[in-house]
Amino acid sequence: MNSEEFRAFYRRYYDVSVKLASRIVQSHFTAEDVTQEVFLYFYRIKDRLDMSSERKLYSLVVTETTNKGRDYLRKSYVKREVMFDNEVSELQYKSVESAEAALLGMEKAQYITMEFENLHQKNPVNYEIFMRVVMLDISTDEVAREFGYTRNNVNNRVLRAKKWLLEELARLDKE
Repeated sequence: MNSEEFRAFYRRYYDVSVKLASRIVQSHFTAEDVTQEVFLYFYRIKDRLDMSSERKLYSLVVTETTNKGRDYLRKSYVKREVMFDNEVSELQYKSVESAEAALLGMEKAQYITMEFENLHQKNPVNYEIFMRVVMLDISTDEVAREFGYTRNNVNNRVLRAKKWLLEELARLDKE
């Protein structure tokens, strides 16, 4: 099987593999990872694949996807990365002296998260710029180029977002 035939095989069965894997692992992103492993396996044995029967190829994709998906679920020793883990925020409260202080800290973290969501709903552009400049530490020049603004405009949007967030948090503290 040459590269062009393998690309056609990949395009034909990619969606089948992703759908099956997502049913097994219950996550679309993880299913894409499993599918990549499946097609990596097929790429390694591409010279031995029998392209004469569509039914055989379909069965191979289904079988290999099922096996890789189940293997993924079984491998508890594999470290999986996640976008956000609550353990980090819980660690800071373990050193707090009283349960009341820990509860107040957790409540404040929820308010901050809620205000970030409110900023995202009210002004998505300022939210995106703020997150990239402040949280992701991307330079203002790069963000300005990406959004088509001047550097000064990006800095103003960051300051407005900070000011809005601080005002909202101060308002919540008064309540």
